[in-house]
Amino acid sequence: MLPTARITVDLARAEDFERAGEIGVAAYRAVLDLSEEYADALRDVAARAADAVVLVARSGREVLGSLTLAAAGGAYAQLARGDELEVRMFTVDPAVQRRGAGEALLRGAVEWAQEQGYPALVLSVVSSDGPGTPHRLYERLGFRRVPSRDYVGDWEPHPQMWFYELTV
Repeated sequence: MLPTARITVDLARAEDFERAGEIGVAAYRAVLDLSEEYADALRDVAARAADAVVLVARSGREVLGSLTLAAAGGAYAQLARGDELEVRMFTVDPAVQRRGAGEALLRGAVEWAQEQGYPALVLSVVSSDGPGTPHRLYERLGFRRVPSRDYVGDWEPHPQMWFYELTV
């Protein structure tokens, strides 16, 4: 259950890494057949924080979710080009989804990108059966679909990856 404290977003701290990793694995397993290799990558928040920016959403001291911001050419960027900033490994604890933590994280990412001078945020969302809840959130926050940058995932069952971009 989501505590009554307001949701804040800030840079992940070392004491957040384990919980953020657990949430990442739980969130992905709730929607995909997650490989152990990718589960290990989700758990290794310390490595991501060393090479990219990791933001966490929290209510009080409880971590509710996290996301990684990766600049084009960085170790964690897959889609970002030029001076775009890519949202990766965006996860919210399944127990508190649809209660504002995801929106707070994305708004925090936009604010961080603006402060750092990035002109655009990009991301992709997996979907085997068409648009769903994540798509609505991205579109409500101003992300626009760029179908020319969609792609098919390279893991079974080869899901559609829908590309979104936000000018910041």
